[in-house]
Amino acid sequence: MSKIGNWVMEMQEDAAWSSKEVFIRKHGISNEVIWTEVRRQMAEDSDCDVDDYWDTFEMEMDDGS
Repeated sequence: MSKIGNWVMEMQEDAAWSSKEVFIRKHGISNEVIWTEVRRQMAEDSDCDVDDYWDTFEMEMDDGS
């Protein structure tokens, strides 16, 4: 993947887990639209509050065996 593609993907991943303030501190105010769009998509994909989005998915831990 291109450097720009990797950069955009990193911003999208950061937007999914970080607060707006943390995202802006890392990526700048000019990229706030990325955070807003990712959060909007997460809200559309889930019936729960965006801040609780990750709690709706059960994660399995692999013990490596």
